Amino acid sequence: MARTASAITVALLALLSTFFYSRRGILSTFYWNRPGVLKDLNLFPNAGVEHEDIVRNCEDVYMDDVEGFAILSCDPGRDKWNTVMGTFIDPIAPPETGLYLVNYASEDYVEPIRLKMIDFEPGPGNFHPLGIEFEPGSKILYVVNHADSGTRIERFRLLKDVGQAKWLGSITDPLLTTPNSIAALDPSALLVSNDHYFTQRNNPILATLETYLSLPLASLVRVDVDVTRKGTPPKVTVLAYQSFANGVALLNSTTVAVASSSGTVVYVYNSPSGFANGTEDMSVVETIRLPFLPDNLSVDRNGVLLISGHPHAPSLEARVKAGAACANPDATQQECPTSPSWIAEWTAEGGLKNLFIGSDFGTTTTTVRDVDRGMGIAVGLYDRGILTWSETAPAEEPLSIGHL
Repeated sequence: MARTASAITVALLALLSTFFYSRRGILSTFYWNRPGVLKDLNLFPNAGVEHEDIVRNCEDVYMDDVEGFAILSCDPGRDKWNTVMGTFIDPIAPPETGLYLVNYASEDYVEPIRLKMIDFEPGPGNFHPLGIEFEPGSKILYVVNHADSGTRIERFRLLKDVGQAKWLGSITDPLLTTPNSIAALDPSALLVSNDHYFTQRNNPILATLETYLSLPLASLVRVDVDVTRKGTPPKVTVLAYQSFANGVALLNSTTVAVASSSGTVVYVYNSPSGFANGTEDMSVVETIRLPFLPDNLSVDRNGVLLISGHPHAPSLEARVKAGAACANPDATQQECPTSPSWIAEWTAEGGLKNLFIGSDFGTTTTTVRDVDRGMGIAVGLYDRGILTWSETAPAEEPLSIGHL
């Protein structure tokens, strides 16, 4: 009997040791990135926060550095409705919710313009934009919509010159349970991350356990859409499984980077077939370990991977729980605590380089960069305005932290 108890004790200790070792990355952030310890850093020239009175709670941004425009995905109702974080207070979206066009390279550029939706009347609570992707060849704009009636991917034709987006239809499938980020392969094929297997809507306890145990149940899928026949269901193929699959960015035609928020890593996958043959054709060729929780990813013209995310999970959770109080622009720091940001870049040759750390602009989810014009944009899940920087012109409201 004593031997049995001893064996069970050893087995439990081994399991606990394995668990804590596997979670060492995120656990270390609780200590080293806690308030009062985390050091500010800003390598962005002329950085500042702009348009705080126009946009807030923007989760994703797409940049077209050829034509010089960007599209923001903004949901000011996120304080009361966030299906990823489990906030289900009120699904009614504020009127300023939507997609915003930023003609940053235009001489006439003044401020972001909210795109007018054509043939799209989702009703109250049924448009909560998250991840977005634009396919320039077809002019199709894909938008993850965490609607009250169910999560789906919306397809729009972008009519940039007139500030409109014409709705073409929705994409749904049983394998698109929790779509989060999108990368377009071509006009009819997408790579999409499902951030969880269990949803906060239907299985909140299991979804929370999936997050905190970093269970590899989330997925990266390929979605093939028949654009020639309206109403034809998509073909969805599972390519890989991992924990909390978040941002997706193509490095080339056979290589994709996928963020694991709960794993504090970015996995780089290679697929010789070009993502056509499912899980048996996918392999991890690089694991980028991070000192923060990665959210969305982007790749600039030079092939540099930009990674945005959250240094301190408890601070982010405190900001999420503050919820409705933060919708008040006059809320105090105690009523609406801040959650810092972390932005880094990575290349296979140079490794990881930190670019921005701090709370002057919080909860960064996506960063994009126009290399030729020497400027960039970052957005924050729970912050107002957008963070911009430029190598030539000073921002409207320079950040208080110094350049290190």
